[in-house]
Amino acid sequence: MGKLIQFPSKMELDKGSRMITLNETLDEVEVQLGMAMQELDMLNEEIVMLTEDYNRILKELKDLVLQE
Repeated sequence: MGKLIQFPSKMELDKGSRMITLNETLDEVEVQLGMAMQELDMLNEEIVMLTEDYNRILKELKDLVLQE
């Protein structure tokens, strides 16, 4: 007589399906997180440049006020 093939139970099938779905969702979130981090880096660079401009303008204004 041949080997008896054990098929997965419904609970095992549901668990496997859920794991696949979670892995796919995790991959999508990881991509979105990477894109958000890139955007954050660009915003940070812009903030640094704006802060430098702000400080330069503030210093120039302060110098003008102190000359009076």
